[in-house]
Amino acid sequence: MGLNHQSAWLPHPAPEGFETFVNSLGWTSNHAWCEHWDALGGLSFARESWPVPVDDSWVAFLALPLLSRIEQALACGRPTLLGVSALPGCGKSTLCSWVKTASVQLGWRVEHLSLDDFYWPAEALERSMAGNPWKVPRALPGSHDLIRMDDALRQWRRSGVIAAPRFDKALRQGRGDRSGSTTADADVVLLEGWFLGVAEGKNPAQLEDPSLSEAERSWRPKAIDALRQYETIWSQLDDLWHLRATRTEASSHWKEQQLITLKHHSGVDFSRGDLSDFNRMVQTALPPTWMQQLDQANVVVDLSNSRCVEKIHRNDDQLSASSASATG
Repeated sequence: MGLNHQSAWLPHPAPEGFETFVNSLGWTSNHAWCEHWDALGGLSFARESWPVPVDDSWVAFLALPLLSRIEQALACGRPTLLGVSALPGCGKSTLCSWVKTASVQLGWRVEHLSLDDFYWPAEALERSMAGNPWKVPRALPGSHDLIRMDDALRQWRRSGVIAAPRFDKALRQGRGDRSGSTTADADVVLLEGWFLGVAEGKNPAQLEDPSLSEAERSWRPKAIDALRQYETIWSQLDDLWHLRATRTEASSHWKEQQLITLKHHSGVDFSRGDLSDFNRMVQTALPPTWMQQLDQANVVVDLSNSRCVEKIHRNDDQLSASSASATG
C-alpha cells in the first residue's frame, strides 16, 4: 500500500523520492512514520505555531521530515549540527524557526542559528562590503565573523551550550548592526544561510559569464576568495539539506513575496531598487552552478517556482540540475 493511502492528512501526491526519504530517516515503515506524526497532531501540529500561512505539502514533505531528522540525531546522543541551505526568500528561516518552536513543544533541546547572526558589527561590516557593485550592505561572503562562529560551534560541541550574537537588520536605517546575544542549551543546532555549504567549483569554465558587468567581473574573485574561508564552518556540519530552486531566478520572486509579507505583517516597506540590487547580487556574486550543486549535501529537495516540493534526493542519488534549469 502506498504512502498516500496510509494517512488521511498526508497531501496527495507525495513528491518523487519521498517514501525512500522517510525510510532513510530511520523508519522501516512509512505507515509507522505517518502514524507517529498523526498521534502528535499531523498538519495541525504545524499550523498552530507557524508564523505565516503555510502550504500543507511544505509541512508534510519538508518540516515534519526535518523534525524526524532531529529525532534521529537526538537518539544518537551527541551534539549534531544540521545545515539548511536555500536561496533567499525560500522560507528557510521561517522553517527553522518553526522547527525550533515545535522542538520546544516536544521537549527537545534545539537551537536555530543563521549565518546572518554572525554578521560583523557595523564598522567592520562596512569595511567588508565597501565598493561592492551591488551596493548591498551585507550578505556577501566576507560579511561574517567566522572566527566567532567557529569558536561558538566548537565550544558548543564541548559544553552543550551555544552562545551567539544576534543581528538586527532594522538598525542603521536598514544597514543593520549587532544587537545583543543569546545563550541556549542545545543537543541539536540548526544553521541556515543562502550560500551555506557552497564550495568553489573545480571547472574553470564555470567562472566564465559574459552577462557580468565589468564591476561584477572584478568583484567576483573577492567573493570567491572569501568563500574559501567558510570551509572551516562547512566541515563541522553533520548533515546538510539543500532546498534547491529548479530555476535560479525563482529566488527573486520568492524574495519579493517575502518582503511583501513582511510589509503586510509589520508595516516595514522596502525599496524596489534595493531589492533589484540584492537579487542581482545573488545571481552574479558566485557562479550560479555552484549554488545548484552542493557536493556536501546529504539531502536535496527540489522546489518549483511556487515552492512546491517536486523531488527529494538522498546523497547517493543526487542529480545535477539540468543546464536549462541552472541557467534559467
